[in-house]
Amino acid sequence: MSERVSRHFTRAELACPTTGRLELEPGFLGELEAFREAYGRPMAVTSGCRTSEHNDWPISRGYAASPNSLHLIGNRKYQTDTCAVDIKRPSARDLWWLIEQALRRDWSVGLAKTFVHLDRRTHFARLPRIFYTY
Repeated sequence: MSERVSRHFTRAELACPTTGRLELEPGFLGELEAFREAYGRPMAVTSGCRTSEHNDWPISRGYAASPNSLHLIGNRKYQTDTCAVDIKRPSARDLWWLIEQALRRDWSVGLAKTFVHLDRRTHFARLPRIFYTY
């Protein structure tokens, strides 16, 4: 069993899968945990921290990963560490609740077929909140 870093999240699910590095923007884990509590349902993290080397992997395969992703550890453009997660897309009913809770709490949301991107760009990168689809 992986080491817990908060009540609902483990090191294994948030750390970079290539290097095992876990470097979140200070305060991000607390905000993620508070969001999870408000949502009240499981959130299976499919992507957390990424080193630049790991982030290049999906880009090289044609996925819509940004070279300036908010998942990046040591993001040079925004001067941040990781302040985003992707979670497994929930059922239609739970997806509506997830989006509602995210927007109430000033999270940016990206919807894909299999996952939901959640980030705190307004708090850590000083960017406007957005809602988008892949």
